[in-house]
Amino acid sequence: MRAARFVLLAFLIATPAWRGWAQGPTEVDAATLEQHVDHRVDPVYPPIAKAARISGKVVLEARIGTSGKVESVKVVSGPAMLQQSAINSLKQWTYKPFEKDGAPTAATGQVTIEFSLGINAAAAKEDEVIAQRYFAVDGKCRQAVSARNDPAIAATVCKQAAEIADEFAPDARFIEKRSAYVWASYAFMSSGDLKAALAYANKAVDVVKLGHDGNSGSNAAYSVKGTAEAKMGDLAAADLDLTMAEDFGRKGIAWVEKEAPSLRDEYRRPLVHDLRFHAQVLQGLNRPDEAQKKLDEAAKYE
Repeated sequence: MRAARFVLLAFLIATPAWRGWAQGPTEVDAATLEQHVDHRVDPVYPPIAKAARISGKVVLEARIGTSGKVESVKVVSGPAMLQQSAINSLKQWTYKPFEKDGAPTAATGQVTIEFSLGINAAAAKEDEVIAQRYFAVDGKCRQAVSARNDPAIAATVCKQAAEIADEFAPDARFIEKRSAYVWASYAFMSSGDLKAALAYANKAVDVVKLGHDGNSGSNAAYSVKGTAEAKMGDLAAADLDLTMAEDFGRKGIAWVEKEAPSLRDEYRRPLVHDLRFHAQVLQGLNRPDEAQKKLDEAAKYE
């Protein structure tokens, strides 16, 4: 019996198909991989990466099966915001089968997928100049709001940051714009200028509606808008916007628990705040049962 198994194993190793598998995948260079591409799918530029003006090359290590299909992909390097889109794209590519010593073989090699914003040099330079001015003032705005020492000063500085954000190109820096308007809204709310606070909150929500922001940023925009409306006495509008804020907050928590559990508290706290404040709004609307549900949900996240 042992002799028969030995003969069978020797026969299989001697055959071309088995030999190609047994020796493992063949390493090929990027140029050879490119020559074998039979069908490619362009990557989808992640909206949030485009909004943040993240561009660059993602280098992937791919294993191509004997049939020419991509069996596995792992990241070698590249901007984090672009990596998953590059992986999703490459997994849909197909290759002309590789051979070694006349036998089909799997192959491994590196594939580079580039993401370009198509911005000319002059526009990119202008954007960078505005960004440097913006981030310098934005930092002062956040510090002033967080310190809570002089609301009037905080409002002045945050207004400056928002005005600089207005200078960005219409199709760029969506995240910076939304952030500037949210902080300005907080600052003016603290200073007692609710009209200005609501105006900036509306600008933040308008940016979110363009579809280039993440869940946490969208949560902040709707949250500050709902808060401003409630303080101005428009409880019905506040109810609607706080509901939107909570929806984005829940989506954010679902994402962070899967992708970055260590950041859970940063996503949890805003949602708990929104739920508790929303409960007060619902009490004001004489909807105590719904208010209690908000408090019960908040308790689950605490």
